[in-house]
Amino acid sequence: HICRINLSPNNVFVTPLYLTVQFPDEQNYLLRTMWLTLSISAIIILSLVIAFFYTINTIRKQKKYTDIKNDFISNMTHEFKTPISTIALAGEMLSDTTVSKTPEKLERFTKMIRDENKRLGVLVESILQTAVLDKGDFKLQRTEFDLHEVIQSAIEKIHLQVDQKNGKLNADLSAKKSIILADKVHITNIIFNLLDNALKYSKELPNITVSTENISQGILLSVKDDGIGISKENAKKIFDQFYRVSTGNVHNIKGFGLGLSYVKAIVIKHGGQISVESELNKGSTFKIYLPFKAENINQSNKKINP
Repeated sequence: HICRINLSPNNVFVTPLYLTVQFPDEQNYLLRTMWLTLSISAIIILSLVIAFFYTINTIRKQKKYTDIKNDFISNMTHEFKTPISTIALAGEMLSDTTVSKTPEKLERFTKMIRDENKRLGVLVESILQTAVLDKGDFKLQRTEFDLHEVIQSAIEKIHLQVDQKNGKLNADLSAKKSIILADKVHITNIIFNLLDNALKYSKELPNITVSTENISQGILLSVKDDGIGISKENAKKIFDQFYRVSTGNVHNIKGFGLGLSYVKAIVIKHGGQISVESELNKGSTFKIYLPFKAENINQSNKKINP
């Protein structure tokens, strides 16, 4: 680069004299002298940008967790409030001397207290189970049993609720081999959980199908319903703890959002896989693969393609 300056720009009586300065390596010279300053500036700017996005992301996550926590507390309060109120009312009726106490009424109030107390126990147990799963210190009590027998038992127990809604509960247990080595209590719990979800999220006339088939070295259990379905966005989150799909009214479908996270944890603990296929207003199909011999393996949730 060449710089030329007139030494007498305002003198018209003399011949102009010019001072010429040449910088043959101006750009490289500036970079050599300022590279440290420029590098530090770039690092500071980059750090500020990263810190800004990290802060924003953290705030978003905290807001999400706060919303989930508030939703859980709201649901838990509502779930506990109903049985507590029922037990209190039944207790008052039993202690009220002005109310006639026929054997039928006594049996009714006693049954009411017993049922609601059992319901409270189930609610507490579901929270305790989640706490145990979070710690990761529970062990599977493996025994050999027939998975078909457990499924049939679960179907018999939930059939009454389906009949009350004039629905259908079909079983297509096609697996030739159904003896597995697993924790019977936890496997029973996850089957009940899936059936209960299928019933809760069904439409006016539930139509639920439970099926099994052998794939690889295990059994594929499917629970299909024609209920309200799940959007693709929500399908990615339903196995997260405390997450509940919004149904318009937070209390119209009971639960804490613990069920499917528990199901996923137990399935993975057995070395299995779980997936869901669903579409809004067209129902859902939950698929669980359980190996014949349960392995205590930590693996990621995968899509099951039988």
